[in-house]
Amino acid sequence: FTDLLRDPVMRRVFIISGSLSVAWDLFAFMAPVHGSQIGLSASQIGVILGCFGVAIFFVRLILPWYAQRVSEWRMMNNALFTAGIVFFVFPLSHSVPLLMVFAFILGVGLGGAQPMIMSLLYTHAPPGRGGEAVGMRSVLINFSQTGMPLLFGALGAAFGMTPVFWAVTALLLGCGYRLRER
Repeated sequence: FTDLLRDPVMRRVFIISGSLSVAWDLFAFMAPVHGSQIGLSASQIGVILGCFGVAIFFVRLILPWYAQRVSEWRMMNNALFTAGIVFFVFPLSHSVPLLMVFAFILGVGLGGAQPMIMSLLYTHAPPGRGGEAVGMRSVLINFSQTGMPLLFGALGAAFGMTPVFWAVTALLLGCGYRLRER
């Protein structure tokens, strides 16, 4: 498995996949916490999360059309930068309609990136090792889904919600800049 990480292209795919997984987990975990802290009802928080889900459904419908016009790498960079910007402004907003818009934009970026990551894994994995590459991605995602809520919760309790969102902003924008299409 370490030889997959030594391959620069595969390492790039794993870093992007892990970063976007962290973003997805942060939104699912911290958006309700942020909503609760600013006094939103459970229904309002549910509508915001629903906008994220609707966006994922929407983007997957148009993904075949979009993928013919934009490379997979460009799509990954777009997702990293879009998510980074949304995570920067999300904790600053207390308006339900604006949070809904942010959730929708984030859902489009993250929802469109996930199928493209799978495509990149299969395309760039060594012959006969596509399943192993997908398995490594699953390990990354499971780690993220287990560890990140604990980390986000601890950081949020210590420093407040805004720095947690901004830390992920820095991660996403940093990855987007570092891994941009050359």
